[in-house]
Amino acid sequence: MKRDCPTIQELLAFDAVARYESITLAAGALCITVSAVSKQVAGLEAFLGRPLLQKNGRGVQLTPQGRVYWQKVAGGLRAIETATFEARSGDAGAGLLTLASVPTFLTKWLIPRLPAFSQRSRHVTLNFSRHLEPTDGIPAGVDAAIRYGSDGWPGVVSEYIAGREFVLIVSRALAAGQHRIAQPADILGHTLLHHEGAPTAWRQWASQHGVAEIQTVAGPRFAQYSALIQAALNGLGIGLVPKLLVQEELADASLQSPCGAPVTVDQGHYLCYRPDRLNLPAFAAFREWLLAEGQKSRGAED
Repeated sequence: MKRDCPTIQELLAFDAVARYESITLAAGALCITVSAVSKQVAGLEAFLGRPLLQKNGRGVQLTPQGRVYWQKVAGGLRAIETATFEARSGDAGAGLLTLASVPTFLTKWLIPRLPAFSQRSRHVTLNFSRHLEPTDGIPAGVDAAIRYGSDGWPGVVSEYIAGREFVLIVSRALAAGQHRIAQPADILGHTLLHHEGAPTAWRQWASQHGVAEIQTVAGPRFAQYSALIQAALNGLGIGLVPKLLVQEELADASLQSPCGAPVTVDQGHYLCYRPDRLNLPAFAAFREWLLAEGQKSRGAED
């Protein structure tokens, strides 16, 4: 009898290659050989009668037809994984959740709090995907994304977690150095560190504290807050960052905030997801916990 569907092995191999954009990494994730992955993908291409992958330097990428096909089948594969996990655990509230998150928020804020979520929802397993670029939609196979910005991502629900409160940070040595920083005007003459995703933060801080805005334009820019924070720790300049990302450093005094009240900007960290995700008990539990943690974290920020 002629089959109308590809095999699950072919689909799993294709899905892994699409996610990792590498046959070698896909083979490692599936615990099979590179030649076995290539054979399964080739079989799927033969079954469909069209190419799904094309070379991209040392790796591979999806063809336009391959991307459309992957977007349609990946959700079904994730549903099978979740249903299997629930069946094996015997818990209707169990499940696998795949999240994308901006890196610094993930490492500095979310991961330290995850043991509490694991204790509360023992049968939910979290997988983490690479973070999304500002213009990316939520891809197939990702349940939700924690994004940084000013809200308004199209086609998704976005709920504020925390991160609108920005605080000035400086190393102890720089704060007490030759050009001491004790009041807002003292930042003039120092190097200011900027995050490219928060282009107006320094301008708002300067306006709030009576510092000439033109003096806050220059300075190196960083794509990730982790790099900016490390630059401040090493005395390369003065940073202005979401307070929730430097709570540990401020507590142990490796960073100081020697002057100026925090400033509230019109952006922060948001949980973004498609509305149908709320039908998953595991996601509903994670969302409820995450937003409550955000509420506690920001305190009186709102």
